[in-house]
Amino acid sequence: MSYNKRPEMILFDVGGTIFDDGKCIPADGFEALRLSATNPEVTTAEEMAKYWDKYLAEVSGIKSQSGGILDIPLSAVIRYATMNTGLRFQISMAEQEEIFDRFNSTREILNGTKELLSALNNMGIRTAVISNNMMSGDSLDLAIKHWLPSSDFEFCLTSADILFTKPCEDIFRAAMSYAGLEAEDCWYCGDSFIPDVLGSSRCGMTPVLIDTKASAPIEYKEVESGTYLVVNNWHHLTDFLKNL
Repeated sequence: MSYNKRPEMILFDVGGTIFDDGKCIPADGFEALRLSATNPEVTTAEEMAKYWDKYLAEVSGIKSQSGGILDIPLSAVIRYATMNTGLRFQISMAEQEEIFDRFNSTREILNGTKELLSALNNMGIRTAVISNNMMSGDSLDLAIKHWLPSSDFEFCLTSADILFTKPCEDIFRAAMSYAGLEAEDCWYCGDSFIPDVLGSSRCGMTPVLIDTKASAPIEYKEVESGTYLVVNNWHHLTDFLKNL
C-alpha cells in the first residue's frame, strides 16, 4: 500500500460511496417495473413483492465452500416475480434491473463525487467499480450513468456477476486482472471497513475509506495489513491526489 504516488486506477464501491441510498422498498421498484411491461394489468406491485419475499427467504445466506457469502442475482429474483405473475417485457433484463433499482429507494449523489471523478479523468487516472450488488455489472453501469451521465467507469464488476461478495479477494483480483494491473497500481474507495478496507488491503490494493461522520477531514488509520486513509468528504481526496 502506498499513498506517495498517484495510482493507475481507482476502483469504487457504489452504495454509501458514490450514492447515498434510502431504505429499499421492493413494491415501489416492482410498480415501476410493472408499468414497463406490455401487460401491466395482469398483476400488482404488492403481489410481485410477495414473490420477492418468498424467493429471498429461500435462498438468502447461501455460502461458498470456504464460507463466503454468495450473492443472489437480481435478474433471478425479477424473473421469479414477473414470470410467476405473467408479466411480459420488450426491454432487456439490464433495463428491467435498472428500472427496479431506480424506483425502489431514494438516492443522492455523495458530496464531492462529481468533482472527484472529473479530477481523476483530468489526471489520467482510470476508474472502475467493484460492488456487492444484486445487479449485474451491465445494469449497474446503466444505473450509474442515469445519475452521473458524465461518469466514465471502464467497467462495473458486481458480486452478482461472479457470486463472490467482498471481502472475498477473488472479486478484487478478477477486477485487477481484467484491468491488466497489479495490486500496487490500484486504490479502492469504499464506505465499509470489513468488505472495503480489509478486502482490498488483503490483496494488496491501497484502501480509502469515506466516513462522512469523521471529525478530521483526512487522516491515516491502522489495519492488520498496514495503513489506510480516511476522508470525510471526497473533495479532500481530490485535493490529496492533486498534491501527489
